[in-house]
Amino acid sequence: MKAVVYKGNDKPLSLEDVPAPVPGPGQLLVKVAACGICGSDLHAYQSGLLGPEIIMGHEFSGEILAVGEGVSTSWQVGDRVTSLGALLCGHCDACKRGLFDSCENLQLTGFFGHGAYAEQVLVSEQLSVRVPEILDLTQAALVEPMTVGLQALRDAQLPLGGNVLVIGAGVIGLAVAKWARFFGAADIVVSDLDAERLDRARANGATAVIDASVNPDAVQGFRDAVGGEPDVILECVGRPMLQQLIDIAPVGCHIVSVGVSMAEEPLSPMAAAQKKVRLSFSFGYTVEDFAFVTRMLAEKRLLVEELITQRVALEQVPEVFEGLMQPNGHCKILIQPNR
Repeated sequence: MKAVVYKGNDKPLSLEDVPAPVPGPGQLLVKVAACGICGSDLHAYQSGLLGPEIIMGHEFSGEILAVGEGVSTSWQVGDRVTSLGALLCGHCDACKRGLFDSCENLQLTGFFGHGAYAEQVLVSEQLSVRVPEILDLTQAALVEPMTVGLQALRDAQLPLGGNVLVIGAGVIGLAVAKWARFFGAADIVVSDLDAERLDRARANGATAVIDASVNPDAVQGFRDAVGGEPDVILECVGRPMLQQLIDIAPVGCHIVSVGVSMAEEPLSPMAAAQKKVRLSFSFGYTVEDFAFVTRMLAEKRLLVEELITQRVALEQVPEVFEGLMQPNGHCKILIQPNR
């Protein structure tokens, strides 16, 4: 099969012919319909955290091509599916007890195990969610980033009718904004450097936007735009900026790191303590979260089509990936390997 392979952080991605994966016990082999290029893919590539010859990609959907030994009869070839981006070992104590997020040998798809920048990918049956016929498979590839946004807002513990400040208008920032509106937040203000992204934020849940190239103090920008103070600041960029947010945060504010930078960042605990700032980190989600988001998309209670800014074939990925290393106005680029 064809796949886009990581060759090292100082080398471009390479389109290659690689052996097709074979489903093991409890696994499904999926023909990839669409896979998103995630910001964490870019950060992992730049930081050199990826293993050699890895195939990236953990935001995907597709159709089942084959099932492994022991897979439930509820899964059949041709079923439409999306999945959490991980493979379970299936034999550790946590797996035997059904505590899949605590699997002792969890293999993160696209980071330590081969992902979906490819024609086919393996998924674990227990981490998979059926995609209804009414939901387009390309939109189903956005279940993962939308679930990240849902979990982030839940981790923020937003007060009823509270105010939200989102830093970064990429797909995760917009996912947070969409869920904030879904759950009844009052003011939802999004800050970003790119004018195209800010326009997209206005159309996807933001009550106001801040041009960070003009006003780098997002909290003051929040005050200027809507009055009052943000109850929660959600960092959705994935770059070192937590100390900067602590410095500008109002007293008692809750800062949630959603982008989770892969770079080291020095922090001053005293500055946060004096303001009684809470700092938390959002990471991960459950199969139940995936199923809920899939249903919300299928019922069109949450719209994601406008977040897709480009669709590309596998052959285009190396060039497109390099372009994303530079400032750009994209939201979600989808790879469609088998179109």
